[in-house]
Amino acid sequence: MHSDVLSAFFGHEVKISADILLPDDYYKQPDRRFPTIYFVHAFDGTHQIDERQEADWQRAQRQVKSEFILVFLDANINGGHHVFADSQNYGPWGTALVTEFIPKTEGFFRAIPDARYRFVSGHSSGGWSSLWLQVSHPDVFGGVWSISPDPVDFHDFTGPDLTHDPPQNFYRDPGGHEYRMPYDSLRHLVHDARWGGQQFDSFEEVFSPKGADGKAKELFDRKTGAIDPAVARYWEEHWDIDRVLADRWPHDGALLRGKIHVFVGDADSFGLDRPVRRMQAELKTLNADAQITFVRGADHWSVYNYNGGLVQEIVSEIARQMAAPH
Repeated sequence: MHSDVLSAFFGHEVKISADILLPDDYYKQPDRRFPTIYFVHAFDGTHQIDERQEADWQRAQRQVKSEFILVFLDANINGGHHVFADSQNYGPWGTALVTEFIPKTEGFFRAIPDARYRFVSGHSSGGWSSLWLQVSHPDVFGGVWSISPDPVDFHDFTGPDLTHDPPQNFYRDPGGHEYRMPYDSLRHLVHDARWGGQQFDSFEEVFSPKGADGKAKELFDRKTGAIDPAVARYWEEHWDIDRVLADRWPHDGALLRGKIHVFVGDADSFGLDRPVRRMQAELKTLNADAQITFVRGADHWSVYNYNGGLVQEIVSEIARQMAAPH
C-alpha cells in the first residue's frame, strides 16, 4: 500500500507491505466482517509466511471455532527493523500504520473497524514492536500478545544499564567482567557483521536522535564500549517501554486495562526475560492487570512450544476476550 506519510518523509514513494491470511469462511459469507490480528516478525525475519505457519494459525482458529483476518506486517528497512515506531531516522512508521494502512486494509478486507476486535502480536523485535504499538496507541488496539520482546526496560539492555549515572560501559559490568550471551560475549555479538552488528545499528536508527551529520547518533563507542550519556538519556526518556508506561499510566492506564500480555522463556537466549521481570514489577506497582507469562526452561525460540503451541494459546486467549462482556 502506498503511504503518503512515509513518502513525504523520505522524498520518494514508500509502500507498506503485508501478507494477509483470510479466514475459512471469508468468501462463503460475503457480508460478514471479521476481527483482525496484526503480527510483526522478528529482526532478520519476513512477513511472508510459509505453509507451516499458515497451518498453525488456521489450526488454532478451527480449534477454538473463531475466525480472524491475519495481517503479517513487513518491518524490514535498509537491513534493519523499524518496529513500527515514529523514528527520527527510520521515519513515522507507527503513524503510517495506524492512520493509513489499518483503515484502508480493514475497509478493503471487511474487517470489524473497532479496537475491541483489533489485536497485535509479534516475536522478538516484533514482540517489542507489538507492545510499543499497544502502549503508544492504547485506543487503537484491543490487546497485545508480545512474544520474547527486545529489551522493555533499559536498566538491563541485554546486560548494560543504560539508565545509570555516570554511564556504565556497554561491554563490561562494573566489576570489569564482559557481558555474555549464552553463546558468546556481547562485544563479539555487536561486532558480528552477519547479524548482531546490524541489530544494534538498527536499535540506534530507531532509538537515537539524528546527529549533525544527518545520521543516527551512536549509543556507544564500538571499540571501547563507552556509552554516550546524552544518547542513553534520550533512549530512556523516549523508548524505554517500562518508563513510558509509568509516565503515561495516569492518562492511559484505563485504556490499557486487560490488554497487555507477554510471553517469554525464563532461559531466553538473549536474557530478555530479565527486563520483562522488571516490567512485571513496575506494572504491579501501577496496579495493572497485565498477564506476564515466563515459560519454564524455554529459550528465545522454544517459547513457541508453550502449552502445546503458543499460536494456539494466543488465538484461544483472544477468542475468550472477545466472548467476554465488554
